[in-house]
Amino acid sequence: MRSDRAITPSEALGAYERAFRAGYPAEVESLLREMLNVQVAVVDDIERAKQQIAQGKRFKTVTVPYGVFLGKSKGKKIWLLGFESLKQTGADNVIQKVGSREEILPNRTYILLRSEAGYSQTEGLTFEGEGETTGFEEEPEAERREKSTEGQFQSWKEHSYGVWQRSERIANLYRPFVEAWAGSVLSEHWDGEEKKKNAFVEIVLWAIRFAALLHDVGKLNQEWQEVVWRNEKHIQNGSVNKDTWDPFIARTSSASDKVRKQLQKPPAHAPFAYPFLKTLLRNLVGDYRLWDIVALAAARHHSLEVTGAFSSDQFQWDNGAETFLRKLIEEVLGELLEEDKKRLEGALAEASKAICSASKADEPPGPTDDLYFLYCLANRLVKVCDWEDAGNQEIELKG
Repeated sequence: MRSDRAITPSEALGAYERAFRAGYPAEVESLLREMLNVQVAVVDDIERAKQQIAQGKRFKTVTVPYGVFLGKSKGKKIWLLGFESLKQTGADNVIQKVGSREEILPNRTYILLRSEAGYSQTEGLTFEGEGETTGFEEEPEAERREKSTEGQFQSWKEHSYGVWQRSERIANLYRPFVEAWAGSVLSEHWDGEEKKKNAFVEIVLWAIRFAALLHDVGKLNQEWQEVVWRNEKHIQNGSVNKDTWDPFIARTSSASDKVRKQLQKPPAHAPFAYPFLKTLLRNLVGDYRLWDIVALAAARHHSLEVTGAFSSDQFQWDNGAETFLRKLIEEVLGELLEEDKKRLEGALAEASKAICSASKADEPPGPTDDLYFLYCLANRLVKVCDWEDAGNQEIELKG
């Protein structure tokens, strides 16, 4: 049942060309169908599965072609693993029963009961009779701490600097892959001039690192700061004096299970990175779709289903946050020419307006898109730097 078919850009273009010449679209349709999959988890009981998820565990899944799943799952009980944050909604809302066949979509994770799935590690999913469960796995501790924004008190500045510093090492690990990608995908633009290619690679890696630095810009939302500071005060039994710390918080201290249950859930923060970063990068580096991809990759540092969409009333800068952010960026970038400083101020002004306005959903590039590699690499770098700083450890392999 497993389908890990990867379609390269050349294969896709070849298929479209052949279909065009023959006047017969079946080959392209078949190719597209091969790219559509769902992830399937098999459990013995939904309530017990919710308990496992609430404890921070993750489903192990198997990949099934979308068309096969639609046909074979007919008449069976199906649940959808939602994309909302568990911390925001609770396990009951993360796992929801599918009400109609029309709700089943590709690139989603669905849950079946083992009494109907007929799953085995050797045969895969048979959709017939009793079978095994796919099981669960522990969420990495560093990832859990970062998603829950707890475990180690950090100011926003401390966390952002930590991510920025870690991003240099990881960007150097990724550099050969970006160079190879740039050399193959954009070779016609270089005309054999290695300096042009190297300059482009430098800009790409810098933009990804810059996105990592600002990936948590959504935490500078006034509501988010108010909620998390209240939580920290509760954890510290009222002994926190906000004035003695950096004004903006990124993560609360460790809390006991009893105290953790009493904490207020902060609003989502990750989606706000998308309009802010894409506006900032387009104004600083160039008006290209490439930077939207980097921005979306950074916004998805918690969930790959973040679209970057939200309404105009969801973000409001906390008091002094805009000035704080500008000064932090200037510190990171170092001494700037007067012209560059004005350009940065203008770009930040546009990005500040964008994050306070309504934002439309965006889609990541697909596997056949030349930018797909860069999207995956940017998302990986931001996630790993985030987890490493949360856990104060190195996760990515050394070169």
